[in-house]
Amino acid sequence: MRSTVNLGHRHRLGWHVLVGAVAIPLAVAIAADVTVALGQRLLALGTLTVIVAWYALVAPRAMEDGDERWGAVYFAALAVAFPLLLAIAPLGGALMFALCPQLFVMVARWRIRLPLLLILYAELAWAMLARAGVSRYTLAMVGVTVLVPMTVTILVGAYLTTVREQSRKRAALIEELTATRAALERAGHDAGVHAERERLAGEIHDTLAQGFTSVLMLTQAARTNLLRDPTAADGQLDILEKTARENLAEARSLIAALAPVDLTGRSLADALNRLAARHTRDTGTHVEVSIVGERPGAPTGTDIALLRSAQEALANVGKHADAKTVRLELRHENGLMALAVTDDGQGFDPTAVRGGYGLLGLRTRVTSLGGTCTVRSTPGQGTTVRVELPLVPAEQAARSLQPVLDLSSTPDH
Repeated sequence: MRSTVNLGHRHRLGWHVLVGAVAIPLAVAIAADVTVALGQRLLALGTLTVIVAWYALVAPRAMEDGDERWGAVYFAALAVAFPLLLAIAPLGGALMFALCPQLFVMVARWRIRLPLLLILYAELAWAMLARAGVSRYTLAMVGVTVLVPMTVTILVGAYLTTVREQSRKRAALIEELTATRAALERAGHDAGVHAERERLAGEIHDTLAQGFTSVLMLTQAARTNLLRDPTAADGQLDILEKTARENLAEARSLIAALAPVDLTGRSLADALNRLAARHTRDTGTHVEVSIVGERPGAPTGTDIALLRSAQEALANVGKHADAKTVRLELRHENGLMALAVTDDGQGFDPTAVRGGYGLLGLRTRVTSLGGTCTVRSTPGQGTTVRVELPLVPAEQAARSLQPVLDLSSTPDH
């Protein structure tokens, strides 16, 4: 029914023009027909005026309201007034040029539309036969002036109805597609917000949180030595200040969405060496760095992911492993960058523990670049965290590599 409303509303002026274009010449013709008595002409003009007034009163609502009952009421009244006009002035049959198009706009269902159409044309045929009598000629004229126009009207009306229904469905489809696109845009925005939150959470965990952990450990050590060994405490305070400054630089870098401070103006190998030296300085655990194989320039995202992976692995070693030594190996082989962090600590059973954000964030970062991450550990025999990333753009890597992570049940070791 929405198409009826739209059609009536958008083309309201056109319907008024059509009624005027038919009614005005018809009124002039009736008034000028000297073969009809003046009284009959006045009565015909009065009847025509009532029909036009009825149109002005009911038709706009019938076209725009979408309720075909208004159209049925409108044409029911016309079925009474129209034969009166025909009985007085046969020229009134020209009014069908305005009534038939209105019928297909105001009434949607054929089971109501078709009987009304047949009634109007039957009244037109009755008026012709009543005035001219029944003969072969008049029957032929009825066929030409009534049956043929009625058939054409039905065919054209069916065609226009089909076109209008298709337009309605197309409009509904466009509306649905618009709503779907808006929903997809909202979903994309929400997904982007979620991904950015996850990224920031990972960055904060890998940098600021670990830096604050180092600051806390150094503060506790300095407080212990403050009275017993002021010299040692002073050295620890120097390290504490340097760690705080590095953490502040990381915070500024994170806010500015820049590369990590250790990668600014340096290679990944240099950044790993600095990371190892810092870990040794802060925890006393010796970290050995090994760079194997020639390495072409990798995408910045790959370097960042490998550096963050090393940071996470070393942070877990410091918190859980109680290791004496750590080996950090970066290897370029078969189009992949492989990073392995191995400690000789106490190890753990991956199947016996749950939870932990650090390795989960590491998994998310690595798989988003089309890489793989595995954690192998045995109680009493240390732990190895291995990350592999392709040296191709992330979009290609996502299509060519299946992300694999063997730490679904692994905590922040």
